[in-house]
Amino acid sequence: LTRFQQGTNFRQYAVQHLQAEQMFTMPTCNHVYNDSGKKETIDSLLKGKMGDTWSIALSNELGRLAQGVEDRVIGTDTIDFIPKNKVPHNKKVTYANFICDYRPLKSEPHRVRLTVGGDKLDCEYDAGSPAASLLETKLILNSTISDAHKGARFLSADLKDHFLASPMEETEYMRIHSRYFLDDIRKQYNIDELIDDDGYVYVMIKKGMYGLKQAAILAYKHLVNLLAPHGYHPCPNTTGLWKHETRPTKFCLCVDDFGVKYFSQADADHLLDALKQHYKISVDLEGKNYCGLTMDWNYQQGYVDISMPKYIPAMLKKLQHPSPKKPQYAPHQWVQPIYGRRLQMTPVDDSDPLPREGIRKVQSIVGSILYYARALDSTMLPSLNDIGSKQASATTDTKKQCTMLLDYAATYPNAKIRFYASDMNLQADSDAAYLVLPSARSRYAGYFYLGTLKSTNGRLNGAILVVCKSIRSVVASAAEAETGGLFYNGQDAIIIRHSLEALGHPQPKTPIKTDNSTATGFIYDNIRQRKSKTWDMRWNWLRDKQTHNVLNYYWDAGKNNDADYFTKHHAPKHHREMRPRYILQGHNVATIAPFFSRCSAAPSHAQGCVFPLAGTNRYRLRWPRQSFPNMTVGDKSIRFGQIHSSH
Repeated sequence: LTRFQQGTNFRQYAVQHLQAEQMFTMPTCNHVYNDSGKKETIDSLLKGKMGDTWSIALSNELGRLAQGVEDRVIGTDTIDFIPKNKVPHNKKVTYANFICDYRPLKSEPHRVRLTVGGDKLDCEYDAGSPAASLLETKLILNSTISDAHKGARFLSADLKDHFLASPMEETEYMRIHSRYFLDDIRKQYNIDELIDDDGYVYVMIKKGMYGLKQAAILAYKHLVNLLAPHGYHPCPNTTGLWKHETRPTKFCLCVDDFGVKYFSQADADHLLDALKQHYKISVDLEGKNYCGLTMDWNYQQGYVDISMPKYIPAMLKKLQHPSPKKPQYAPHQWVQPIYGRRLQMTPVDDSDPLPREGIRKVQSIVGSILYYARALDSTMLPSLNDIGSKQASATTDTKKQCTMLLDYAATYPNAKIRFYASDMNLQADSDAAYLVLPSARSRYAGYFYLGTLKSTNGRLNGAILVVCKSIRSVVASAAEAETGGLFYNGQDAIIIRHSLEALGHPQPKTPIKTDNSTATGFIYDNIRQRKSKTWDMRWNWLRDKQTHNVLNYYWDAGKNNDADYFTKHHAPKHHREMRPRYILQGHNVATIAPFFSRCSAAPSHAQGCVFPLAGTNRYRLRWPRQSFPNMTVGDKSIRFGQIHSSH
């Protein structure tokens, strides 16, 4: 059984992706803020300059949940307005909360969503619902571009009012203040007759609704039952992948968003028609937007670019972070080692603790950047690992780390990664750094990508997963840290293999690279020594997977290990040299100040940093038009758009 089958907390898993969808997918889902950066409420919006617009949006939401509003909104019969004496004595009554968003990609941009105060209601069973992760999203994108020569294409679809369509076994109850019922709703539903002495109108909830603890699992089970007669079923051993019984259609389901890989228009219509029988849906036939990601498909050339444009500027504005006066090329602080010293001292954070408001600000920064870093800019993960381990008891030094990370994000505001067509063979690099974290902890990292085994083109495909985590236990040696990293990365590789096989890509023995010869010596039984029980378990697990030809651990030099970058702190110069290897457009720095990006990797490894000019030893750099046409670096005069490779 995989880790997903053994006690997976689907509730937490679904909440993470709901938060990503609602909080991090700029600009497809924007909360509304005033000029000072404070989040607007329904009360302030109704009193504001656009009060009439938000009044209509509020009435539309109430009518959508009930039985409609005149002729402009069709109801879902999710709620009924009732007098207070109709509420059963054994039922709790919770509050209502109105969420206001501006979503320009929707047919109704100004949106009000009524959510239930589910924290006041009881739910006796696990209400978590399976939902696709970023990993599974990247897998289906890779699968589509790799099968593009066979006719594979990608589209995305969104179910409207997904949580409002699932029936409930037991009704729930809430109350809404009478001031939120405007004239059209009051007249149609005779609200004045239902207002209680406390000024509230009571509501009976008959179907799944936003905010209910059980809403996600009710909606998921309802969707499973509706699609089963059409031949669509969830893939075993995955959380968000689905497939058809006979057609080659596969899709990734993240709450109510579908990312569909199909091979013919008939296959696409078959799925969309099945959904239209039960839901209102919006479809993006070009597949440019899914789960907050923007895809630029190049089917003929065999690659797809992934980005989140305008996300970083919107996040910095939300956090009220000023633009840095000069570019920040490193995401975290770096302490230069003193070579020759026999004893390296552990740095101690003795700075003042932050107040509660400061701690919340640190946690907000970590939450805002984490989704973006996992999706695109993996170079931020080591810094997030450092800050995240201290965010519960953050200090002024933690605040400085956050400021440095935000400056780094402002310097590189539009990261992109590129997925090339490949044979879909999983490959991974594993590395660990010994005693680099407080309390004598170590860090491990894994770089997972899809490619062609024994490929000679030297091109590193975009990462489907970059892991940068702390090893919870205190290890006794660097070899034990490396073995622990191989163990955790091997477990992730098993999960990815299951997902790839569900997508129709059988996997050979998965190669996992390490730069520690002692760890590989243990795996191949070339070294024996007395080990702790924890180390012994990991060592035997690794040997078992190696013996059964599931995973293939092998040694290679550290300079060839792509996970090495994520385990340690590096100098700014090294960050500038290595960033183009992991990020497609690593040279696209915000125009805070003109600069030149140096790249030590070969052109074939640069991934968008430099482009060789035929017949010359020069490289063309993409510059914003407002840059100076002629610049001087040192004593060399350089013409706009070109720089000699020796520089």
